[in-house]
This record gives sequence, structure tokens and C-alpha cells, in this order.
Amino acid sequence: MISRLLGMMFSLFALAASAQDRPAVEEAELQVRAQFVYNFANFVEWPDDAFADASAPIKICLFGEVDFAPYLYTFSGTRIGDRPLAVEKADEIEQIRAGCHILYVGQDERVRLPTFWQQIQYIYVLSIGDRQGFADKGGIINILRTRDRVQFDVNIENALVNGLFLDSDLLALARVIKRNSRPNP
Repeated sequence: MISRLLGMMFSLFALAASAQDRPAVEEAELQVRAQFVYNFANFVEWPDDAFADASAPIKICLFGEVDFAPYLYTFSGTRIGDRPLAVEKADEIEQIRAGCHILYVGQDERVRLPTFWQQIQYIYVLSIGDRQGFADKGGIINILRTRDRVQFDVNIENALVNGLFLDSDLLALARVIKRNSRPNP
């Protein structure tokens, strides 16, 4: 299933990249990044106590400026397994602590990351970013643009520290699987 979904995303991006119109290519890449974040939710297992109850949604929190947010908001209300998906903006750490399951960290919030990881440790959050080194500096998934496509790296130890299980199908599609744990403060 993930191979088919990501294959469609890669195809969409490849078609857009061949287009002459630069803004269309940039829009297509934003759509692909939103699709990646959505699809990651399908291949992560959270412990039961990560949710308030059996019907609680999987919350995607957007921390900082996220340029593909409008595309990601379109997934709000869809179902991931037995749970609805909710996409929300998070401006403060308290909002994240209140129950975010997936956290996308915008570029403008990178400066807060060194102390940020200590504040959200052990709260079952799949953290995603898009800057070189994000998965080395405490994040779990780093989406990046390589020469001709959008790919992602995974830090498996950071996922385990956060109490998350990543499906092997997701790991098989990662460009790099890192095994280093979070840096010490």
C-alpha cells in the first residue's frame, strides 16, 4: 500500500518537475510534501495511552510557518485506521504537550530545537522537518529534496525514544535510516 501511495506521489512530482512553469513545480512539491506527512500517519503505531480515548483523533500539529499547510488541512477529517485525522496550528509547547501525535516543525522554529526536544521527550510525537540534519538533531523524519525528487530520512532511535513503532514498509522507502539517538543537552 505505501509503495503504491508513494509511487503515485513520486509520479506526480516527476510530472510537475517536467513542466516549464516554475511556480507549478513549486506548488506540486508542496502538495507532495503534504502527502508525505499524511502518509506517514498511516505507518506509525502509537501506544494506546498516547490518546485520550479510543475515538480520539490523530493530531498533526504545525509548529511555525509551514508552506504546504493549506494542502495538509485538506486531509483533516479523513480516517487513519479507526481514528479521524485532525490538522492544527500549534504556537506553544503546551499545545503540543496537550496531544499532538505528529509534529511538523517549520523552518522559522529551528532555532528553538535544541531545548525543544527536551520539553517534548516521551510524549509520543512523530517529529518531521525539512532541513538538513533535522533527524540528527532530535527529529524523527526529515523530508528533503534531492536532485530530482522529494525523499525522506528516518532516525529510528529517536522514534523508539518517543515510544513510536515505525512500519517496516515506511523504513524500506527511506533514503537513509539513522540509528543515532538524540544529542545530550
